[in-house]
This record gives sequence, C-alpha cells and structure tokens, in this order.
Amino acid sequence: MQTPETNATVHAPAAPGVRRMRIPRHACTPRDTARAGDLWRIVQDAAVDDAADRGWPPERFRAMGTGFVVREMRAIHLREARYGEDLAVSTQIADHRRAVLMRRDTQIAGVMNATADWVHIGPDGAPGGGSPELIAAFPIHPDAGSGPALPEFPPTGSALGTAAMPSFTFSPWWTEMDPLGHTNHPRYVDWADEVLARALHAAGLDPVGVVPVADRVRFRLGARASDTVTITGDVRTVMLPCGQPGLLCTLRARRPRLDATELVADLGIVRGHLDPTVPATLLRALHG
Repeated sequence: MQTPETNATVHAPAAPGVRRMRIPRHACTPRDTARAGDLWRIVQDAAVDDAADRGWPPERFRAMGTGFVVREMRAIHLREARYGEDLAVSTQIADHRRAVLMRRDTQIAGVMNATADWVHIGPDGAPGGGSPELIAAFPIHPDAGSGPALPEFPPTGSALGTAAMPSFTFSPWWTEMDPLGHTNHPRYVDWADEVLARALHAAGLDPVGVVPVADRVRFRLGARASDTVTITGDVRTVMLPCGQPGLLCTLRARRPRLDATELVADLGIVRGHLDPTVPATLLRALHG
C-alpha cells in the first residue's frame, strides 16, 4: 500500500492476531453444524474487532459518516463446524487500491478460508477515498496472498444438465438492517441456502443434510427493508473435491424499479449433501 505522505509501502506486523471464537447455538442447524451465513458473521466479527484494535471502532466510522461495504465475497469451506467449537480466527489486510477498495482475507482455522473486497464510502454514501489516517491504520500484511481461489467444479457428466430453481420472493425485515440501513452481507448467503432448502423440501428431500462447500456473492446494490426481492436462477450437478456429487446454484437477486427490475446481487453457492444421491434426485424432480 502506498501512503499519501511517504509513497512508501507499509506492512503490518509479521504475526497476525488470532482470535478465539465459539460457535453459538443460534448459528447452528438441527444437526448442530454451523450455517454458512453464520460462519460469514464470524468473519465479519473478526474484521470489526480487528478494525477496533487498529483504532477504528464502529462508533468512529459512524461519527464520521463513513464506512465500508462489501463488493464481493468468496469462501471455501474445509469442513463443517459444530456447536460449541472454539475456533481460531485470523484476519489480514491483503490489498489496497486507490484508497477506496480494501481486500481482507480471513481464516477460520481448518473450517473456512474467506476473502472479501470492501469499498470505502463517504458521508454521501458514494465510494470515495479514505483519509490518510485511515489508510495508514490498515497496512497490507507482508504474507498476504491472492485470497482463496475457488476450485473448479466440473460437471458430473449427467444427462440431467441444468434445471431452473423455483423463484423465491420476500421482503427483508426492518429488524435485520445493518448500521448503514442495508441487508447485512451474510444474509445473502442465507437467502441462497433458503432457495436450495425450499427446492429440496418440495422434491421430498432433506434440506438439513446440506453441507457447505463454497460461496461467492457479488453485490450490485444494497437491499433495504420493505424491498420486494425475488431470487431466480438455476442448479446443476458438479463433482466436489471429495469425489462426491454436489450442487452448484447460480442465482440472481432482483428488486422492482419503475416498470422493470434491477439486479441486487449475483449469488453462487456450491453444496454437498450427506446423501450423495440427493443432487441427481433434485435435478430429476426439477425437470419434472
């Protein structure tokens, strides 16, 4: 990162801070495993705590009328985390661009590798460069890499191809808005998982047996309370790194605008299932 004052590259200390975080009850499915969206909430908590440690707690951003919003987030799930697990969580600043875009990599040790691109917004809500003091507080870590690369998920070779997912229309709750008045970014992963869960249930399959494998969300707009959000998309069977079949859901969240709709976010999730026959069974059901 180049600072405005010195034009020199500044790095964080060599040893990143590690936080201990426990999986709470409300983060778990009926199988006592953490939901993907709730693992993203742990990632967010680690980022907020790290910013506070650097002298930038939420109340400081709020007083200045500025903050960061997520532009894109990606994660690879290494295994499922269970209720009550005490996890080591580390987070590092991996990149800066034009004092506007910050990439942060976060690892929930042995469970999830995540990266998120954050955009700094000014008091007017538009992207804008952070102050020199802010930029200096978030130096790039010397061991920063390119973030977790999502693996290729090749098709299974099934003749089932791709099937349309049932659409899901709803309004975000007023009581779940974040401090900027938007739907908080982990909620979008919840939405994608709910679309899949509803499709599985409608096909007579078990939604609780779903296992998270990978997530990718790219944000276009912030959904707000009372928006009417509709999620549509499709699903296909893929081969997972473990050698079993899984499901790749490619979804789009849209909301009405005048006499048309506008894109809120592109949602992509890859999921396995405890029963390896479920992916193909779902596709056959969706094809009718």
